[in-house]
Amino acid sequence: MTTEKPLQVLLVEDNADALEGMIEMTSFFGHEAHGCVSAEAALDLLNKESFDVMVTDIGLPGLSGLELARRARDIQPNVDITVASGYARGDDVPADVGWLMKPFGIDEYAALLAKAAGRS
Repeated sequence: MTTEKPLQVLLVEDNADALEGMIEMTSFFGHEAHGCVSAEAALDLLNKESFDVMVTDIGLPGLSGLELARRARDIQPNVDITVASGYARGDDVPADVGWLMKPFGIDEYAALLAKAAGRS
């Protein structure tokens, strides 16, 4: 899948192997990936660069992925945000934040990017 304009994708995952896999999948689909291992590093990037999509793990050291999602929305209101977790979606996840159940495969990730590409 490719779009005329590649998405700018921010990936936040504290597991280095998982982050590398997500970066590779994002590039495979023709988009530009930026990886961070913490919510704090992601917030720094969100303040400096514009993103179309952010996918974050919920269980991060320091700030949680949910708190990151809330703060990211304040910084970049139009970014498409999805959180990933091995647990069921809780009531504390904002309605405008997507959900990706871990472990997820390339098909689920491709669908997420395709949906986001259709909005940009």
